[in-house]
Amino acid sequence: MAEKEWAVGDKISDFINGLIDDYKFGRINGRDFCEAWKEYTETHRLSYSRDEKLRRAVEEILPETCEAYMASEAEAGKEKKRELEFWKGLKDCKHLLSYGWTFFEEYERYLKTGNCRYDPVEFTDEFLAVEPEVERLVREETGEGGWTGFCHTYWAVRKRILKERFGIEWKSIDDRFPGLLID
Repeated sequence: MAEKEWAVGDKISDFINGLIDDYKFGRINGRDFCEAWKEYTETHRLSYSRDEKLRRAVEEILPETCEAYMASEAEAGKEKKRELEFWKGLKDCKHLLSYGWTFFEEYERYLKTGNCRYDPVEFTDEFLAVEPEVERLVREETGEGGWTGFCHTYWAVRKRILKERFGIEWKSIDDRFPGLLID
């Protein structure tokens, strides 16, 4: 085997976030995700000693998420639950790398304080089970964005798709904080 290539914090985070986006947007499935992550860890020396959030993602969340996903592969009739739990693990990981705490730690804060950056419906299994599909549908309609004011278009399309296709009432930041100027 060739010598492992070094990978440091930002490079590792970028790889993880890219892999999660590939899954979220339907470019890879869960098995492909887990195999790509395994190959990455086998071919790279991961260096993140001073980054606790990255350590948690690399040593705890991703291994546990992939292990549970691969172990439940043979369980017929439980595909939706399997995909939901996998998405929850990936969402926790992405949120941890972005904000320093997991998505469900954010939910615990919301339960204690009543304050949250998300509509509370986003923490429900009903919402989480369809979120990757919703993201794909929104991007098909809006494109990748990047222009000034894109967030408003994105939110409007997301809200409509959630309501029309899945019967989920979702409130955007515009809905929850009227008058707040966001661009």
